[in-house]
Amino acid sequence: MSVQQRVADHTEHRPFITQPSPRHLDSLTSALLPARAARPERYTVLESLAADHTPSRSTSRGTVRWLALILSAGMLLGGTVAVTADPRSAVAAENTGGLGLGGENSSLLSADTTAIAPGLDLTSFQRLQPQGWVTGHILVADLETPTLSMDVLDHGAVSGGATVSDQVGGTGAIAAVNGDYFDMNASGAPVSTNVSSTRGVLNATNSNRPAFTMADGIAAIQQIASAATVTINGDTLDVPSVNAPTVPAGSLGYYTPLWGSHPLSRVLGGPANMTKTFAVATLTDGVVTSVTSDPAAVTAETTIASGSAVLVGREASAARIAALTVGQTADVTVSTSADVDLAVSGSQRLLIDGVQTAEDQVEAARTAVGVNQDGTIVYVASIEGRAADARGMTVQEVGRLMLDLGAYNAVNLDGGGSSTLVARLPGTDASTLVNRPSDGTERVVANSLAFFSSAPTILTDVAISTASQSENADAVFPGLSRTVTGTGLDANYTGLAVDGEFRADNGGAVVEQTNGSSATVTGVAPGRTEVSFAADGKSASTELHVLGELTRLAASNSVISLAEPGTSRTVRIEGLDGDGFSAPIETGDLTVTSGADVTVEPAGVDSFVVTPNVESGSATITVEALGNFVDIAVTIGYRHVPVTDLSDLGSWTSAVARATGTITPSTGPNGEIAMTLGYNFTTSTASRGFYAVAPAPIELAGQPQAIAMWIHGDGSGAWPRLQVKTGNGVTTNLDGALVTWTGWKQVTFTVPAGTAYPLRFERIRMMETRSTASYHGEVSIAGISSVVAPDVAQPAASIVYDDVIVTDGTVAGRAQRIAVMSDAQFVARTPDGAIVQAARRTLQEIVAEKPDLLVINGDLVDEASVADFDLARSVLDGEVGDAIPWIYVPGNHEVMGGAISNFEAEFGETSQVKQLGGTLVVTLNTANGSLARSDSAQLGLLEDALATAAADSGITGVVVFAHHPTNDPLPSKASQLSDRFEAEALEASLAAFRADSGKSIATVNAHVGVFHATSFDGVSSIINGNSGKGPSGTPETGGFTGWTMLGLNPAAGVVGSTPTTVADRIAWLQAETKPRVDEIRLDVPTTMIVGETVTIDASIVQDGDRVVPVQWPMSAGWSGKRVVIDGGTVKEHAASALRFNPTTKKLTAVTPGDATLQLTVNGKTVSVTVKVLPVRGGPGSSTR
Repeated sequence: MSVQQRVADHTEHRPFITQPSPRHLDSLTSALLPARAARPERYTVLESLAADHTPSRSTSRGTVRWLALILSAGMLLGGTVAVTADPRSAVAAENTGGLGLGGENSSLLSADTTAIAPGLDLTSFQRLQPQGWVTGHILVADLETPTLSMDVLDHGAVSGGATVSDQVGGTGAIAAVNGDYFDMNASGAPVSTNVSSTRGVLNATNSNRPAFTMADGIAAIQQIASAATVTINGDTLDVPSVNAPTVPAGSLGYYTPLWGSHPLSRVLGGPANMTKTFAVATLTDGVVTSVTSDPAAVTAETTIASGSAVLVGREASAARIAALTVGQTADVTVSTSADVDLAVSGSQRLLIDGVQTAEDQVEAARTAVGVNQDGTIVYVASIEGRAADARGMTVQEVGRLMLDLGAYNAVNLDGGGSSTLVARLPGTDASTLVNRPSDGTERVVANSLAFFSSAPTILTDVAISTASQSENADAVFPGLSRTVTGTGLDANYTGLAVDGEFRADNGGAVVEQTNGSSATVTGVAPGRTEVSFAADGKSASTELHVLGELTRLAASNSVISLAEPGTSRTVRIEGLDGDGFSAPIETGDLTVTSGADVTVEPAGVDSFVVTPNVESGSATITVEALGNFVDIAVTIGYRHVPVTDLSDLGSWTSAVARATGTITPSTGPNGEIAMTLGYNFTTSTASRGFYAVAPAPIELAGQPQAIAMWIHGDGSGAWPRLQVKTGNGVTTNLDGALVTWTGWKQVTFTVPAGTAYPLRFERIRMMETRSTASYHGEVSIAGISSVVAPDVAQPAASIVYDDVIVTDGTVAGRAQRIAVMSDAQFVARTPDGAIVQAARRTLQEIVAEKPDLLVINGDLVDEASVADFDLARSVLDGEVGDAIPWIYVPGNHEVMGGAISNFEAEFGETSQVKQLGGTLVVTLNTANGSLARSDSAQLGLLEDALATAAADSGITGVVVFAHHPTNDPLPSKASQLSDRFEAEALEASLAAFRADSGKSIATVNAHVGVFHATSFDGVSSIINGNSGKGPSGTPETGGFTGWTMLGLNPAAGVVGSTPTTVADRIAWLQAETKPRVDEIRLDVPTTMIVGETVTIDASIVQDGDRVVPVQWPMSAGWSGKRVVIDGGTVKEHAASALRFNPTTKKLTAVTPGDATLQLTVNGKTVSVTVKVLPVRGGPGSSTR
């Protein structure tokens, strides 16, 4: 392979990692939203509902751990400049350091900037472009800073190579990135010309390649090559290669001690194609000391003594070298074509005098350097690649990025797996890896471009930060603690040990000094408290957010599987308050109990390490804080247990969905019985499936962590799923990888944590959901086994009964009401079927309530055909007409069997923004499972809408509707946004709107098949259940049919910077769920005795035989005569005979007499009269 080919391989395109890295998920920081520039005129951002409230038929059918590593400048450093938000918006701008990072039609930008040395800033950013996520880091160097300098580093030799971390180790470098392309998998030497500011020319070639250069303190991008010569017998000859990995045929090469030890056979075409015609002369102080053409002289490791050098000639130049004699003078001059003090070479010129070049390559991780027009500012970009949240960039994209940053000239350096950025972050004394190399670890590279600072090392400032580096470590709960540390800083921002004093500025928290450089801060009352650190007359402060009362705990892993002794796992505990704000809880605030099979020990300030004490076993770890508990199940060891040997294959049957297929016997990879599933997916564009159905459900022994099977793939991309029934009777699916391979491969189908056991295996499903895919395929299946760990009690799912759902009462009296229905999923071929009738019934109930707006939140139809949408229009016209305004939001079934254009032709835009009085309504399209994949432009629409709402005093709150939720509350997690980074960034954006504007916001979703609600960072998140087809969960998890009425009080929407936990959130918006009710059952004793307490049973019957208990998340209204309805806090009136608690369902007899308890659910009412008798023998008693 040639050097040029090897260089190209540095940026080869590889498949993306498909799962978020734990490092990123632990630390994605908030995606704050700046006001956006004008968007394409596709959307009307503010459309009055009053103008035309019935949609008309269209006439056409056409966020990390890398950010957490960068210490927040506003929190840490005294005197650091902050970025000022656009005054037109009350939404805070991202801390981009003034850089242009909003290009490429991107959205969901998150960024953080900090100074890492005088004149050197580091900005890390992430943004979502139409092609996918881009994650990167920018170094900005001000060369007019007298203490800032640069150099080109290696590991002490040109050949061999080392990681960037190893190259900078011990040098005092503040930051560095990888440099030149290199002779990969061979000498490791750079392929172009590189010059050190302290060691001179490191290597040079005759390839006139673009390079970043420095001369007299001015940076430039220019072509550079070798200008070395040798004078022999009065003749001056060009030396095209100096310490280079190749010597061109017929040419000369010159090698100094800087070359290192790699054999010189490489530079002669070796090892495979070494030229047979060569000569090597050793020079000492310019005098020839030996001459040889012996291959042994170049195939052994190279040793060049100090003061010596080697001249190499090959082919036509070999005779020149061979003719030299010992003692003869050979005068070598090493120089480059440009007179520079520093150079690091690259490949493509990105910008030439402010104009982008046509150079391009596929997307990959990238390293690039640009300079401004006068050469005083340097921009170094390190772009991550090959990850789900970091697709990389094409060379054209990097060029545009450099223009956006302010560069006038720029060059692309080595990229791909070579791209590396290390930096010594403020308050520390050693460099750390900032980016995530796409190889997974740092690659050994040839050299690096490094930054140094000579600023004084005496104490010049101090810093304060939390000891925990976990997400939301700047928050704490009342009664719990947060450890903070104080650090001294020199003028380079290097950390210095220093003792000082800590102080809190108000009563929201108290400080307990533990030693001179750290303290424990205990939360007292909700709010924000400045905690300061002072030493030697210098001070710094950070803001600590004291959250609401701790309401629940969550573990980073609810189930831990330890394969064998010697393995361990780390677990962290976080707490949450009533508004969904979270914070890590330190180990000192937790009480941990576990069995003898495991050991749980603190590992750092906020984590534990779990290690096994036995070869096989299980344990339950219980963690407690302030009376809140969370359990963690631990299993030790696992084994494969056969599920079926397919000996009964003749009894298996098939089932289909819009497909045909066959099941035939075949042979597995080890000679065992296999089944071959042949399927025809050409019969429809809707979702298709061919299923192998077991003769009877197969109960799986124990508590399987996964099901494994061998699959002989056909490369079609079909989706294998295993249908199982869980221990609580829910039918669900375990998902496998898309069949993109051919031949046999063992595939694992993971069982989600929290799944109820035992499991019953029912069928193997081959699915095709792509409407554009049409083919015949065939897979074979063998060796089906369950991966079983020792039995352990599964942790009970933490059920959050969020008060945003009204459980006793109604939202009828609120100023605004918005009705929500979703997931009817009817088809045109059964226009009078049960699902259509259920949808009509739902619409009739909604119209009767006369809401201000109806939102159909996706999946009204099932197959997205033109006929489906015609039926949908007919149903809406017939049941709603112009009685109330409505918006139809597309879900996945609006594209399940057709293009989105079918929906658009019938119902218009897929994303909308409408103002309803003081409330802004935003609807978004997640038809393809994510916002960006459905329509990337709508993310800009959302950002504009939030910026508008923040700035407009007439808008007090925002409600965002989309079919898919950011998080599915069911264990399968099958119904949430598929791009988990997008989900996190979306949540961060909505939370940032509330925090920065002081206005309320909520998100309303569907798709899961259950009713549910929770909150995150003060944002209410409501899920509407199915309004037509049956539910996907049990009644206990919100599995019932119906719709939701949102009640809003726009006057309560502005909550300010320190809202009251829960109270302010639900004062603005609450939801009343409206189940479909065929019958109400109220089981109450008709006779009670004073002092007696009973637990009553209340339920509804719907859709024939589904019995659903009246409990959260079902809304109901309790009332009656001579009954006090409350949680036990209201004093009974003398006339009250009964007291009833709707939450606990406890009914207490208080005084003698008759009383009536009445229950209303979605407009239907039932009542029971209870006779309360006095205690026998008491006043007023009688003998019965």
